[in-house]
Amino acid sequence: MDVALMDGPRDQRSEDISKTYDWVRHVHTLGPAGTNCEKAALKWAALKCRNAALVLHDSMEEAAEQVAACGCSVLLSVVAYPQLHSIIYEHIAHLGLLDVFIMKTDDMVLASVSGAMPTLCQTHPAPEKLLPPEMQRIYATSNSHAASEVAAGRGDGCITTRAAAEQHGLLVVQTFGQVPMGFTIHGPLKHAGCADTAFDVSAPDHNRSISQ
Repeated sequence: MDVALMDGPRDQRSEDISKTYDWVRHVHTLGPAGTNCEKAALKWAALKCRNAALVLHDSMEEAAEQVAACGCSVLLSVVAYPQLHSIIYEHIAHLGLLDVFIMKTDDMVLASVSGAMPTLCQTHPAPEKLLPPEMQRIYATSNSHAASEVAAGRGDGCITTRAAAEQHGLLVVQTFGQVPMGFTIHGPLKHAGCADTAFDVSAPDHNRSISQ
């Protein structure tokens, strides 16, 4: 296992261990597009397993189920994910911790439809402490999902990433900046040879090639 800081022009020790992950065919993580997990997964895979495809899920639990059923895929999670401990112990017979790295998140922001301070906010449970205690909350499955829900009229503001806010036409009310964050890679205790997998990665928005 390698612990590295992945934020410089030359990511530390990446060349030394890149071949270790040649067997990986899919990297599963939390979607939809615009999450910090997607950003981290794309960067990690571009360094370690360039032939892998990225698969985005509605929850980290769903992603873990897919990885546990396959011998040639990995799960990228974030250490702030509220139920990461449950995922680890639920799949302890099949998945192990393979890699850990630190990467700054996208700017975390409070955004709203009008640019004014919202009263009802969408938020994932992980960053909800960025909201004032009295703020009404609706819980979303990810930072990106929070932004899309507000754009669809379900709430007037959200805690999200700057990228997701811009994607959905929301206006930034407050910026909290980038957060140095830990990300983990979990994979099979014994990886397969690797035959094509049996799980479904057919949805076009959830299956992406890794940029070279």
